[in-house]
Amino acid sequence: MKMKKSIFNAFAIFISILGSFAVERYISKINDQNSKEILASNILYEIDQNYFSLLEVRTALKAVVEVTDSILINWKTINAKKTRDYYILNQYAMRDDIKTILSNSPLHRVKKMYFNSLINSGLILEVKNKLIREKIESVYNRINYGVNYGNSNSEKIINWFDKKQLLDKTIELDFTFNKHKNFELYKLINERRRLQVGRLYGIENSIKFFEEIKDELNNNSFF
Repeated sequence: MKMKKSIFNAFAIFISILGSFAVERYISKINDQNSKEILASNILYEIDQNYFSLLEVRTALKAVVEVTDSILINWKTINAKKTRDYYILNQYAMRDDIKTILSNSPLHRVKKMYFNSLINSGLILEVKNKLIREKIESVYNRINYGVNYGNSNSEKIINWFDKKQLLDKTIELDFTFNKHKNFELYKLINERRRLQVGRLYGIENSIKFFEEIKDELNNNSFF
């Protein structure tokens, strides 16, 4: 009798242990799924944030090109006041001094914390839909390597102003521009236009890409 009781108790303990493991696995599975759903939700949010940032940059870049075209077309008669008048109609920077107007390059404010988490954790491999996985990887590459370039040109324009200011020992930027505007600056501004038009083309493609992936991800689950 004691032996039967011992066997029963041992069996009950065994079943209890198995049940405990099953419950733990179930809870772990639920927590894992919840974590994935939260990550997927955050990635969708980041896509939206990057998309809206691209829309803002596109608007700013169009303004940059508009102002730059007006300056180049009227180069022979252009001065600081006329430049600022063009800028007032197409603002794209935080300041309105002539150096900033001529050198500013609107940036895409990249959001990528959750994208990096998805890639670095290896969870990207659990995205079963191959098309969705490839789209997500493309977004990761696009936001990491970005559409921001042209900084070297901006620095050259800033350096042009800095050198001329030191030459005249003045902090008056309008005076510096009106007195010293030359072919060197014209060439830099012309190069700036070319770079910003190229950026605008890239931004337009990125906006279209984000619109496509937003539709894909809204209609298909990640995991």
